[in-house]
This record gives sequence, structure tokens and C-alpha cells, in this order.
Amino acid sequence: MYPDLDTALAELAFVQADPIRCPARAQDLILRQRVAGYAAGEFERQFPKMEAEEGYLFAYGFMRPDVWRSASRRSTAELGEREREVLAAVAERGDVHPRDLDERFGKESVRNYWGGRSKATKRILEDLHDDGFLRVCRRDNGVRVYQVPPKGVDAPLSPVERYRNLLLTTAHVFGPTSARFLLQELGYHRQLLDTRKERLDLVNRLLEEGALHALEVEGVPYVWIREEWQNEEVPERVRILAPFDPLVRNRERFEQLWGWSYRFEAYVPAAKRERGYYAMPLLWVDRVIGWANAKVESGRLKVDFGYVGKRPRGKAFRSLAEAEVEAMALFLGLESGAWEAGI
Repeated sequence: MYPDLDTALAELAFVQADPIRCPARAQDLILRQRVAGYAAGEFERQFPKMEAEEGYLFAYGFMRPDVWRSASRRSTAELGEREREVLAAVAERGDVHPRDLDERFGKESVRNYWGGRSKATKRILEDLHDDGFLRVCRRDNGVRVYQVPPKGVDAPLSPVERYRNLLLTTAHVFGPTSARFLLQELGYHRQLLDTRKERLDLVNRLLEEGALHALEVEGVPYVWIREEWQNEEVPERVRILAPFDPLVRNRERFEQLWGWSYRFEAYVPAAKRERGYYAMPLLWVDRVIGWANAKVESGRLKVDFGYVGKRPRGKAFRSLAEAEVEAMALFLGLESGAWEAGI
């Protein structure tokens, strides 16, 4: 457990984000398990003063500045005329909300990534941010506000060095995982190394150097960063995890360790859902034994638990499950005891 957000991000390197709030956003649900006294929305409130960036690693999220710099993609030589104009406008204004550019560039719309329509300038801002030409300095009611990042003093990294940093950061986030999974997760950055062979060769070099270590579990080969492995005693505790928590995001590892298949069902048609719109994995000591669905209604948190097998017997599990629901209620800003749970 980290004492504050700055320490947490410095150590974690990356925290995945997601806009769905059920009962809180993914980044908040992830951080509440790792930062002492964390409250929902705290990261967004503190972000403008933190050494932090938004961007895409293996998913969209918040990261240390060094990781973000390695993740940028294009050179200025590849920018089109309109992109250069938008970039110059942001540099001129300082901080820019997308609507600030409407008067200068108009409200022309283009098709967005999800098949709908977005303002052309908003799309250009997003692309410039993805490529590292802009950074998010804060959010205004959830909308990104952009600025031109300060020029770095370090020499630019080569594509191989950048991919190496991203690979080791991803390995740090997930812990023991397969090399195949690491390369798959970094598909967004595969242009840094043209071929899969080059990417696998880099993994093998990291193993030879000792930056990564090999591990085999029941015949399945894993790679991991040994110095990050924790050998502390596992506490007897119930935890409700985010669907995107690093502990559960690797679905193959999840199934090998806990013997059942978990999937995120928010985008699955309601009639085909097995566990719920935002079913969150349920960790008991060192095993994920089921899931929990949570929602806030009339100022009260309502949580329903589901299990793959039988519910753990005894008073200890029920008492600790109730303590976890109470902790979630407080994290959401509700009064102590403002909850009910179907355990």
C-alpha cells in the first residue's frame, strides 16, 4: 500500500483508465487497492499538479513522463498542414479546450474511431496527443485540455530504446506473464520494431542481460522482472478488483491460476451476459473465487456477490467481505454503513 498518489504512480509506472463509472472509473478502482485512504476521483483532482501524463501504453491510461516520452510515435516532418496549424494555435494560446478552436477552424465534423461523428479539430487534437506533440494538462468536466509539452533536455531515444522501455514497463505492470502476451499488448507500438522476430530478439536479449528472468509454471513459460516480485505473506482479506486490474487483465494467466474464464461484459448484449454489466473479480486471500456487481442507489451502495464454486464458509470470509464493501462505500464518499450486500 502506497502512502500517496505521487509515490504510487512513480512505483506503478502506469494505471489503466476507462470512462465507465460503475460504481467508479477503472483508474479509481485500481488505485483504491494500492493507495492509503484513496477516494474516488482523487487522481483527476490531483493530476494537474502531478508528474504524470495521459497516453497509450498497452491501453489508455496515466503514466510516468518517461514512459509517455517513449510512447510518442511520429516526427514533425510527418504532420499535415492542418495539424501544424492546430499545433501552432495551441502553442499560441497555452492551454486549449477543443471548443476554443471552433472560431478559428470551424466546426467541421469527421468520422471518429467508433463510427460516430466528432469535430475535425477535436480529432486532430487527439491525434497530436497520441503522437506526443501535445499533452493533457487537466480535464474540464472530463474533457481533455491540451498544451504543448516543454522541450526535453535528454537526447532522443532510438526506436529500439523506446520499445525496450515500453516492454520493461509493461512487464513491470503485469508481473510474470508470457513473452507472447507482452508483445501482443504492445501491438500499438509495433512500428518501433518492424518485425515480430526483432521484437522477440529483444525479449531474448533482455533475458540474457538479466533485465528479464524466465519462469515456468505447469509447463507454461513466463518472463518477469525478479526484483519486482513480492514474497511477502499474503494477507487474509477480501478485495473487489477492477475489471482492468493488472492481476486479472491477462486472461490466459487468470484461467491457468484460478481455473475459470473471466470476461468484461459491459459491451456484451444484456441477454448474453453471464455475470453482469460491470462484474468485478472477487479476490479471497490469493484466489479469485467469483465476482461482485455494485451500484449506488439513493445514497446507498448495493453489492451482490457471485461465485464460481461454493461460497467460502465461516465467519471470517463474511466479516472480511463486509469490511471490503464498507471500504468501497467510504471510497465512494458515502456514509459509513450506507450499504447492503448479498454475500
